[in-house]
Amino acid sequence: MGKDGVASWFMAVDDPNPPFGPSAAGYRFDFVLHLVRHPLKVIASVAQFILQKGSPSPKYIEYHAPETQLNFGECALEPKQQLILRAARYWYHWNSLAQAKADETVQVEQLILALPRLCESLGVEYKPGLADKISKNTNARWQYVREDPWIVEWADIDALDPSLSKKIRDLAASYGY
Repeated sequence: MGKDGVASWFMAVDDPNPPFGPSAAGYRFDFVLHLVRHPLKVIASVAQFILQKGSPSPKYIEYHAPETQLNFGECALEPKQQLILRAARYWYHWNSLAQAKADETVQVEQLILALPRLCESLGVEYKPGLADKISKNTNARWQYVREDPWIVEWADIDALDPSLSKKIRDLAASYGY
């Protein structure tokens, strides 16, 4: 935790022992910004990267959002379908948890446009052009996932759970997607 705060998906819950990074437990933040990303992009990424075997993240997610677990019948799905279904449930339930703690929700794709307003409301000096110097390609995914990124379409989620698909679309629409 720094004087400027922290950015982590683990902050959506007050667990004293997240698998990585600091815990939100015991902290009270002056302002909580909930950054969201288009659900189909998140679902594909989470299915291919976060939910893979060997990572402590799936157990952490299931503990705090038990709705993400597969039922007996769903265990018969193809492995990729299982991952997509669990990732879709994660997107819906984890965003619901984060939104409940947030003062404001902003699309990550719109963050730079929102910076002047956010800085003003937080009493932080806004420096035009500074954010443009930050790489838009900074991530370490390539170090862990050697295959091409998966593409998940609405039809994939519709086929797995039409009710969940509608909930995701509705929540995404409330975020401006």
